[in-house]
Amino acid sequence: MKAAVIQYELKPGHLAYNHAKAEELLKQAALGGAELVVLPELWNVGYALEQLEQLAQNSQGESLKLLKKIAKQDRLFIMGGSIAERRDGKYYNTAFAIDQNGQLVGKYRKTHLFPLGLKEGEYFTVGDDWGLIDTPWEKAGMILCYDIRFPELMRNLALRGARIITIGAEFPAARVDHWRLFCQARAIENQVFVLAANCCGNDGKYDYPGNSMIISPTGKILQEAGPEEGVYFADLNLEDLQKARKPFDLLASRINIIDEIDDTQL
Repeated sequence: MKAAVIQYELKPGHLAYNHAKAEELLKQAALGGAELVVLPELWNVGYALEQLEQLAQNSQGESLKLLKKIAKQDRLFIMGGSIAERRDGKYYNTAFAIDQNGQLVGKYRKTHLFPLGLKEGEYFTVGDDWGLIDTPWEKAGMILCYDIRFPELMRNLALRGARIITIGAEFPAARVDHWRLFCQARAIENQVFVLAANCCGNDGKYDYPGNSMIISPTGKILQEAGPEEGVYFADLNLEDLQKARKPFDLLASRINIIDEIDDTQL
């Protein structure tokens, strides 16, 4: 299966610009033979949190209509990324999954909201979804940016059957070393493919490094972007999942240990 991660410089609050850029790069992904594609976090509006009342959409909004149209036309399975979602008077940082028929097949509302400069928690509500998605290849899971610092979230997705995990992010250049380390570590410790799409450039407040990555279940970097906008491809050999786990299945070992611990001795 051929996968792709997309990165570009987001323009906060500029819906039309971000739509056009995403559409251009999704078309490039399709022309390059991609089947599964991952977008960055808040791909449509960036971190324009003060404008959520004007910018937030529901699942019938124009941003998802655009992705559904492209997915159907170009036979793409689109995952990750996220939009600012409005639901029941609240706002969520929500990733959606859309299949090759243009159908919405899953979502994930961000669980860990970044507390520093962006102060996500003052704008977004904590999500309540696992973000598990059935794909034509393997079960997949979705997380977003700051979530990657919480290994128990990806471990739970892996224990629930995810073999591919996508990460849509706006991870800053100041902590790019953390980004690279976390992406590899999460792949290795869960023995899953990691498809991580970060943004690049500058949004007026922060610099973003790009460095989108596709990583194998053994931690091998199959593709790593530089700082430039673009589409970055890798061929995923799904047999590598079994090969990685055959010598020692980390998840099975963990389950066995938990089962055997006598909690009266803790």
